[in-house]
Amino acid sequence: MDPARPIESKFTKSQRNSGTQNEGLAFLLADPRFQRVDPATKRRILALLPVSGEFGIQTFDVVMTPAPTPAITFATIDPLFPQLTLIEMKSTKKPIRNSALNGFFFGATEREYKMAEALGAQYKFAFVVLNSDNDYGEPFAVLLTMEELHERTRKPRVQFQVNFRTDLEPLEEDARLIRVADPTI
Repeated sequence: MDPARPIESKFTKSQRNSGTQNEGLAFLLADPRFQRVDPATKRRILALLPVSGEFGIQTFDVVMTPAPTPAITFATIDPLFPQLTLIEMKSTKKPIRNSALNGFFFGATEREYKMAEALGAQYKFAFVVLNSDNDYGEPFAVLLTMEELHERTRKPRVQFQVNFRTDLEPLEEDARLIRVADPTI
């Protein structure tokens, strides 16, 4: 490890990623066709889907209508549902040149992929570029269906993310536990 390079904490990186996501969300919401709906409305949308699966309210970020629509709520969702597109957002601050999205790297969950495959054109990924160093001179976004995403993907890579249980006791002093007396090492 390079001692001149500071170790970035997971918390700092997580805060930065969260900030980028919030900026991407603000970018999309500036277009009145996009709306962020509350959890109860998201659950109702999931209940109305013509497909089943282990989909949760985190499987999409916002909804999009073909034209601006008054606020979508639990009380108004049923008649609007047929015209909704569910949107999963992926955002970056990297200088992506144009809508070809060359070099855009993102992570997605298996549930997002399964929902996108099940819903076809009713589910899209919004790739938000929050950088003006591009052919357009301003931030932009590109909407892609799963089919379009597959056409652009070079080679997908499977990665596991693991969260340890919170009900475990600390390890006893044995060979699995390493402690260093000098924290400068």
